[in-house]
Amino acid sequence: MAIVHYLTTLDSHVLPSPRSIYLDDLQAKVRENLFLELPQADGSHCLFSPALSPISEDVEKRIRNLLQENSAILEYLKDRLINALVLDTAILETASYFIQQNDFLVLARLKYFKEIEKLLEIKLYTVSKRDITVHYSDKIYIGRLFLNMEQTELHYNGLNLYVLSLMDQYANLKNKSKTHLNNPKRYRNYFVEINELISDVVGEVIRSLDAVPPVFEPVKWSADELVRIKACYRSIVHLILELSDEVSEFENVLRFNREDRFARYVTKYRKDLKNIIHQLNFNVLAKLAHRIQTQSSVTSTPTC
Repeated sequence: MAIVHYLTTLDSHVLPSPRSIYLDDLQAKVRENLFLELPQADGSHCLFSPALSPISEDVEKRIRNLLQENSAILEYLKDRLINALVLDTAILETASYFIQQNDFLVLARLKYFKEIEKLLEIKLYTVSKRDITVHYSDKIYIGRLFLNMEQTELHYNGLNLYVLSLMDQYANLKNKSKTHLNNPKRYRNYFVEINELISDVVGEVIRSLDAVPPVFEPVKWSADELVRIKACYRSIVHLILELSDEVSEFENVLRFNREDRFARYVTKYRKDLKNIIHQLNFNVLAKLAHRIQTQSSVTSTPTC
């Protein structure tokens, strides 16, 4: 309920305005079909339609009060969420096929609130309109993001947060293996190798991020700086790719051995790794490459 309490205390009029963006057809339709899900004290979740009408039958008093007294903050949250999805992640692009098949319905589950950093962790799913009430468990996980409602954007577009959280996520994965695997000891080598690789990758990525500016402003960087920063981010992609390949191999082995109950959690972990890679390729490396080419064209243009 920390999330609900926090949202209740916010005033959308004094929070930073969402960054100005143009929404293409897919992004605009996702905004129109965005469902929110808030946690309740009993462990259940309260689901809201795009019009912010509760779909759940049992809605806690604090959530009803939030709707009555500060529903504007939920509309603001939706705008900030779409903003972050478009500018800071590649989730909508990489999951666009499934999203379109489900009539552009995306469900945003507010999973966790970290009070010290004022961070919301939001998990994202897509599901058909029919299945959202009839077969809710069939929803497709498409990714997650971090959001600070009190800041315009996160340093490194949140990349440091996604990478650091890989360790916590893997710890949760190992805990689930105790109850969701038929024979956990059979996969001991995979757990050991992936755990060691995660530690190495996280350490190397954080060191690489120390060498790049926390705010992504390529228009302000010289050509030499652009090339240097691009090399740093490329090395991060290589590190995440190595980890992703190992996790994919583990996932395939689990599927082959019909360990589907646990494999689906490994699939989610692999999707998070792929989303980091796509984020870097689409939102960072592509922009850096374009800026480098733009600067090269300017410097190489003959003058009279």
